[in-house]
Order: sequence, then structure tokens, then C-alpha cells
Amino acid sequence: MGNATDLVASAGMPAAFAASVLDAFRARIGEDRFAVWFGDAVCAVESSADQSAVQVVLTAGSGFTHEWLRRTFHAEFATAVREAGGPAIATVWRPQAASVSAEQAVASGPDEGQGGATRTGRSQPSARGSKPVPRGRRGDTPPAAAPRPGRELSVVSRPVASAANPARRQPLRLGDFVVGPSNRMAFAAVELAAARPGEMSPLVVHGPSGVGKTHLVEAACDRARELHPGLTAVCLSAEQFTTAFLQSLHAGGLPGFRRTCRSADVLVIDDLQFFVGKKATLLELQQTLDALLRQGRQVIFACDRELDALPDLGADLLTRLRGGMVARLLPPDFDVRRGIVAAVCGKRGLALPDDVIHYVATSMTRHARELLGAVNRLEATSHMLGVPVTLEMAQEALSDLVRSSGRSVRLADIERAVCKAFGIESGTLQSSRRARSASHPRMLAMFLARKHTQAALAEIGGYFGRRSHSTVIAAQKAVGEWVAKGSPVVLADATWDVEEAIRRVEDVLRAG
Repeated sequence: MGNATDLVASAGMPAAFAASVLDAFRARIGEDRFAVWFGDAVCAVESSADQSAVQVVLTAGSGFTHEWLRRTFHAEFATAVREAGGPAIATVWRPQAASVSAEQAVASGPDEGQGGATRTGRSQPSARGSKPVPRGRRGDTPPAAAPRPGRELSVVSRPVASAANPARRQPLRLGDFVVGPSNRMAFAAVELAAARPGEMSPLVVHGPSGVGKTHLVEAACDRARELHPGLTAVCLSAEQFTTAFLQSLHAGGLPGFRRTCRSADVLVIDDLQFFVGKKATLLELQQTLDALLRQGRQVIFACDRELDALPDLGADLLTRLRGGMVARLLPPDFDVRRGIVAAVCGKRGLALPDDVIHYVATSMTRHARELLGAVNRLEATSHMLGVPVTLEMAQEALSDLVRSSGRSVRLADIERAVCKAFGIESGTLQSSRRARSASHPRMLAMFLARKHTQAALAEIGGYFGRRSHSTVIAAQKAVGEWVAKGSPVVLADATWDVEEAIRRVEDVLRAG
């Protein structure tokens, strides 16, 4: 076997060798542990001055975290280097350079900056390198560092644009939210929560991705500050809350973390579903919610599914959430989609003819992000060609996006269309009820799922109340017989002609 330099050269080095070392290291410690502790680590190969030897340098963590990582994972990393290149290659651990992040969810306490981060809702810089503590691995939890006198940890909200940092997006405002039948209830609930904090608490806004949940809950903070000067509003993602809690727990700053969250007049937490499986954080969240409710404060959550679909949050927390206000956001209907396109174009000064706006709103039906992507594509195409946007240009420029948007109907779309067409309460189709007012709509939904989606029998049965594939086959056969005989069907305590009922649901599906 040659020397270390020869080995590196023969492997097509140094970049390929560094990558193979990280792959071997990842395989040894496991994908989850690697992602948590070394997701931002840098592996490089360095040669000595005379090119006679090489060493593998791993840059990971900083300060106390770096030392803990080196002690904990040194043996596994050295073994990975030997596996990749042989015993002649040395290993070196280096701490990451000190840097700051405006996105950090934990910052130094009230002595840092005028007014404090929690009063302004703007992020303050904090050192990177600290990571959330993974669960379920013995030896992966570093010992708590001693707290510094006179300092405490506090939660800050998501950053907004400023003259010093123009890359940040502008704060989201309720006035920019396009309201329609699909989101009117949720919008009204958020307006009331911002105008009269504490009267409708906790408020839970839920819906699929891309329907405006984050826009609404962040805009609630902005509106509350506007209506109530001096009010403390904290807006966090669930990941930020979790990271801040764990860092505070292990750095001796838990009292400061709790003081920040539990003294907020308005606390907004996005992505509630992220807390599933995090028992310690869930307990902290429940205690924080209890403290705020006792003080009459406003708490707002956003999540991507109904509360009934989140049983792992725990019965106690779910009971508290249901005791407030739960508002559902549906995928945007045509009027909302058209309003979104028009509003975005108006802000950008992009002149789109009415027929183009209609085409975009009709073709991109899944969520608001698709609409924004379509407007971006049209603006870029117009700039590239140096001509105004026309319907023919839009059809050509957006052809691939339109195919992607319209390629399939989802089971959730079928459920929503059946419920909307006949005024059925959400969740009925997935319940265990056997009354005809529930079983007939469920059977109709399964029939339409077989007709309009590519979902397997087992997937359809699982979606509509964890039923077997044989139940789906029976439902498809029964509805087919109803159609053949022209039989009436009971839907939401009313009797319908089955063909008329099917057409009604399909009209809702086409309208989006």
C-alpha cells in the first residue's frame, strides 16, 4: 500500500475522498445522529508543506459544543477515515468560526439591545453551532454548561426586512390576505384575536400546505401591535420553540425562556404538528399555554391537519386547544386564486390582461405558491423577450406548470368536494358512523376516488376511516348499481338523484 498522499490521489481527491469519509462516518453513527450533530460540518483534506502526508480535518461546532462533539465522536470519525483511506491518515478536529444568524430562535437576554427582542419581534444575533438535543440515544446529551451571571436566554420572533438587511421579506399583513369562501372563517377569527387578545384563545388555524396559514398567524402579530401599541407579541415556528427550549434547558437559561414566552401578550406558534413525539417539549408547551390562558393572553397556533389527526399531542393539550377556536383553511377557490394573482401583479407593477389572470387562476388550482410561481415565470419571460404578457405567451410559458398542477386529484380533494357539495361536516367521511347520512356520502366518495385518482384500494380505504380494500370494492359496486338503476341516495339528511349528486361533486372538483 502506498503512502497517504498516493491514496488520496488515487481516490480522485481531495474532494471525493472527503465525501467518502463523511459517508463512512454517517454510516457508522446513523443518519439521524449525523443530521442532528453534523448537518453543517465541513470535511476537508489538507497536505503537509512538503506534500508527504495528508490529514482529514472536520470542522464542527464551536466552543463547548465542539469539545463535546470531539470527545463523543472522535473514535467513530477516526475509524471512518481509516475505512476510507487507511491508517496512515491523521484526523484533526477544528471548531467553526464564530458567526451570527438572524434566524436564530435563541438570543441573549434583555440587556442586549434597546427594548429587547421580545418587545420588537425582531431577531437578535446569536452564536451558531448549538443544536437541539436528539432523543432516544444514550450518550448524545451534552452536560449542561454553567450559566453566565447576569445573562438569560429569550425567544425572539422571525425576522423582518430592514434597511440594514434588505434581503428579508416584508412583514405579512392582514390587509394583503385575499379573502373568499375557502378562508373567510379563519380570517375573521384571526382578526378578532388580534383586535381583542385573549377573548378567543387558544386559536388554532389548520389546513394543507399553501393555503395561507403562516400568512394569517404572522399577520395577526402585526395587526395586534398596530392596534395595541406596546403589546408584546412573539411569533415562532414550532422548531424554533423546541430549539430555544432545549438550548435553554442545557445552558441554564430556562427561567429566561419561560419568562419570555409566558409574559407575551400574544404568542404565535406555527407548525404545531412538529411537536408530535417530543414529550418534554410538549409538556413545556402545555404549561406555557396554561400560564397564558390563566392571564387571559392570546395564543395562536397553525398546523397542517385537523386536531383529530394529531392524537399524539396528548389528550390534555388537545382538550385545551379544542376549548378555544378551531378554524379550517381550505385550498383557495377560484375567486381567491384570481384575487391572489391580481394582488401580486399589482404590487410588482406587472400588467397582466384579464384573460391571462383568468387563465392562471383556472389552471393553477392546488395552492397559492403555485400562483406565485406562475407570476414569477410570466414576469421573467416578459423581461427576457422584452414584450408584454399575452394569453398565448402565458399558455406556452406555463405549459409544464399547468401539466404538473392538473395531473391528479387527491383523496383530500374528493373528501372536500363531497363535504362542500352537500354541506357535510368535515370528518364525517372518516368517522365510524354507519347511518345512511354518513355511509352514503362515504361510499360516493370512495366511488369518485376510484374514478378520479390513481390511489390504491388500500390507500382509499385507509383514508376514509381505516377501512379495508374490500369495503372500497363494495362501495364502488353499490354506487355503480345505484347509477344503473337511477336509485336515490341519502346525503346529509337529504335525498338526491345519484347522477345529479355525482355531477354536483365533479363540478366542485373542477372549480377547485
